[in-house]
Amino acid sequence: MFKASETVALPRKKYLLLGLALTLLLQLGVLATEYLSSIWPLRYGQPVLLKTEPVDPRSLFRGNYVRLNYTISQIDAQLADAPFRRHEVAYVALQPQGRYHVASALLHQPPAQGPFIRGRIRWGGGDRYWIDYGIEAYFMPKEKALAAQSAVREKEAWAQVFLLDNGRAAIAELLCDGGCRVEREGAAGG
Repeated sequence: MFKASETVALPRKKYLLLGLALTLLLQLGVLATEYLSSIWPLRYGQPVLLKTEPVDPRSLFRGNYVRLNYTISQIDAQLADAPFRRHEVAYVALQPQGRYHVASALLHQPPAQGPFIRGRIRWGGGDRYWIDYGIEAYFMPKEKALAAQSAVREKEAWAQVFLLDNGRAAIAELLCDGGCRVEREGAAGG
């Protein structure tokens, strides 16, 4: 016959397996969300070109990349609709100017129309705000990163960035005068 301890062990094992399955599903859900949030702008976003100013770092965990600074990374405080605090979310309205898009306004809320990019105020002082957009690092294999970095240092460069309706951005490719082109693997609409 069954002992009382054996009948209690079966439900515990069942709950343990259910708990492990739910934990695994949760972890897979988080990973899938991170992956989709990084490629969503590339699939469904509006493309704009932003002028870049590169720096050359390396990440121990993620490999080689080109560190990018954009002309829209420093914005004149006169373009702001009201003062901003450090780490505050900001929306930068963009307008075409020649081959690039440039900042036309710095806002607390998304503009009603036209392309815009969402960022966060890194620093504000005097007559300027410094803004991070989450697209300051462009990762690639070592050989491509070194070639891109030397090409970008010697030539004028820009990034093709795709923007979603909420201002979220993703880099599709790096371009420069004279033909350097470094495309993100799996990028859409390059």
